[in-house]
Amino acid sequence: MAPISRRTFAAFLGVAALTPVLAGCSGTPSASDDGTGAAADDGAASAMRTVDTDKGPVEIPANPQTIVTDYYLGEFLAVDVKPVIASPYALNNPFLAGLCDGIEALNTTSAETSLEMIAEKQPDLIVTITEADYDKYAKIAPTVYIADGTRTDEELFRYIAGLVNKTEAAEAYINEFNDKVATVKDEIVGIVGDRTVSILEVWPQEIYTMGSHFARGGSILYDMWGLKAPAAIQGSMVEGDEAYKVIAVEALPDYAGDFICYGVLDGADAAYVDDSQLWKNLPAVKNGLVMPYEQVAFMHRDPITLTNQLQAFTDFFRAHAAPAA
Repeated sequence: MAPISRRTFAAFLGVAALTPVLAGCSGTPSASDDGTGAAADDGAASAMRTVDTDKGPVEIPANPQTIVTDYYLGEFLAVDVKPVIASPYALNNPFLAGLCDGIEALNTTSAETSLEMIAEKQPDLIVTITEADYDKYAKIAPTVYIADGTRTDEELFRYIAGLVNKTEAAEAYINEFNDKVATVKDEIVGIVGDRTVSILEVWPQEIYTMGSHFARGGSILYDMWGLKAPAAIQGSMVEGDEAYKVIAVEALPDYAGDFICYGVLDGADAAYVDDSQLWKNLPAVKNGLVMPYEQVAFMHRDPITLTNQLQAFTDFFRAHAAPAA
């Protein structure tokens, strides 16, 4: 997992998601499983423990069986904990396809419909990224609020896994991911050399550029592989704490790297960028060094998504390696 702070943009987050725990991605609910395959007895199921949260100490079940979360779907799935209801934003992540069978999309028609759906599931634990909803959720079930941007990806994954007694599984996943990153690092650095890499994302009449603090795989590119961004990005959004910057088409030459990772918000018309002479004349565009990415997938940074981003980047750079002499 990438060792950076989590930074997000409110419009990217979505709404509450319900997540009862299962032992795997299919089958019957078994969050009370102790990791050995044996179901907890009734006494264990009703036992409580206190955890430290960003709202102070909270008593939660020792073995949660029905969990609600409004953002962290991939973190749960990565340790074989399957939700029954999740945010439609998370469920639309193509990198989670095949893992979400049977999960219901949360009814987001209104706050009331969401809360009603949560209450009907009778959760015994709610995990939320949304501080504004904390008090409402806490009236339904024990609620753990995880403030955004306060933990590295690894810390966040470990913390969530600990809530459902899956710490060892999370550690194994982290170690495997870090090994994969390290295995290809020298190869990728050799391909890229001293050239720069940038992340650009098109929204309606807005272009977002990001460094290592705003998902889109930036933590892999800049923090773990040590690739460089253009100067306008490197100082503030890789070495600094700035999460993103909105730029105009006219600023593209300053923010476009020799390689460009390029996303478009679903439903947005990117013609104002794609058809512009500034875009067409960028070296990365002229040299065919643009990697399109699916925004709905790359906006997440859970362990499963990061693993898939790693593979996408590896394939992209390998495709542009210099021919062997």
